Parts: sequence; structure tokens; C-alpha cells
Amino acid sequence: MTAPSADAGALYETLSRFQWWRSRRARSRGEGLELRKRLSPPRAGDGPADGAAGLDRWLFAQLAGRPAARVLDLGCGFGASTQRWAALGGGTAVGITPSAFQVDKATAAAARAGLGSRVRFVRQDFLAPLDGRFDVVLAIESLGHAHDLPAALANVRRALRPGGTFVWVEDLLRAPLADDADVHRLAAAWRSPPLRTIDDARQALRAADLAVRAERDLTHQVPVAAMPQLAARDRRLGRVRRLSPLSPLRRLIDAFRGGVALERLYVRQLACYLVWMSERPPEAS
Repeated sequence: MTAPSADAGALYETLSRFQWWRSRRARSRGEGLELRKRLSPPRAGDGPADGAAGLDRWLFAQLAGRPAARVLDLGCGFGASTQRWAALGGGTAVGITPSAFQVDKATAAAARAGLGSRVRFVRQDFLAPLDGRFDVVLAIESLGHAHDLPAALANVRRALRPGGTFVWVEDLLRAPLADDADVHRLAAAWRSPPLRTIDDARQALRAADLAVRAERDLTHQVPVAAMPQLAARDRRLGRVRRLSPLSPLRRLIDAFRGGVALERLYVRQLACYLVWMSERPPEAS
């Protein structure tokens, strides 16, 4: 992810502050602050119990005993996953976010949890040099916002120790949809690139010399509303946006309308929610 534009940065900051305010009203203390989608429990077979702590535990289990003592969380938000991975791996974790507000809140939450000496949060761009080598680099719904995905993945590879694991969870398109209205609306609302395809992601991983060990499709756990409900929600949000004189509120509504566009892509069976477990190949002896 290259440095976000001022508009994209303002959108992200507004959404972060709203999520924090909503969580505080619910008397949350660091849990439930993930800026990512919820997931339904798996109907059958293996899968995460939910999109929060359940997803982190399930992803950790997919490592199958591979080292995870030093973890880097790209797009860490308020740091809930960063804390969990430090606890699960029994080591240390670093969270990266472009938001100073999130760094402040995540640092305070880690201190309250007794993890202040093991968890650190840094405000920086994904392409800035990363301190040290990591056993695991984690990216949950973050690299979809990267305008330069090849450069971001090259930085991931540099951050991994040889044999280290890259855990990537992302919304993707099943096939190219260059002229699709929902794809364009989502990109405009979230100030991000259009959704990439599965093939785009696979090719970018290969180009970065990140070898895919496993690929899992969690699309069946993504909850969606019916199209009439989504249309009604979008109309309500549009009316509020037109009447609002406040730029932060309009930015917040844009984020929600982008979410509606993404949900429509899932209802239309055009989007998918994929997990990749890749590794930086071990160095030749």
C-alpha cells in the first residue's frame, strides 16, 4: 500500500473513530474492534467460528505448528488480532497502521491486557522498511486497499524470514468485471483500487516469490442480506448523505455504501473471501 491520499486517509480515520465510539458505547475494551466483516459459523466441516477471535484462532491453527514467535500484522486496526497472535504464538507482535488514533488506542489496550512489553504498534505505510524478520506476516482485509500490490508483497517477502509464513485474507472477484457498477461504486466509496481477481492475487504472489501452501475459500461463511434489503439500505444512506452538511458524516456514509456494494457482489456470487497460506522459500544450503 503506497501512502494513502488525503481523502482515503480521512475516510479511514473517520471510520476508525466511529468504530471506537460505537465500541465504547457497548462497553467494549479492545475486543470487537476489528474493522473487518463478520462471519457466520461454518455449516459443516472446518472453518472459523466467527470473523473476530474465532478467525484468528482458526488461522493460527492452519500454521500446523510452524513458528509464530514473531508476528507482523499489516493493517492492524485497533490491535485485537495483534494481541491475540502474540498470545497464541507465545512471542512478540508488531502492528502496522496508517492511523495515529489507532496506534494510541491499540497501545493502551495492549498495556491493559498486560502485553505492553510484547506488542508494539507503529504508524507507517506498508511499503516503509520493516524492522527485523518475522515468522508470520498477517494481512486480513488490508492489501485490497494497496494501490501497488506487487510492491506491497515484495515488502512482505523482505519482512519474512526464510521459511516464514504469509497469512493473507482478502475479498476478491472470481473473474474480471471491468465495467461492473458495484465494483466501481465500491472503489469510489472506499477510495481504493477496484477489487482484484483470484488470478491477479495468485500472479502477484508468484511474482513476489511467495509459494502458496494452502488456499481456503470462506465465501460460504460471509453473511449477506437479500437484494431488496440492500437496495433499501443504500437508498436510506443516500438520503442521509444528501442532507448532511458535515464532511465526516458523508465520509462515514460513503464507507457504509461501499459495504453495500461489496455485499451485492457477494449476493451476485461474483465476489469471494479467500485465505492464502504462503511462505518465503527457505534459502538453499
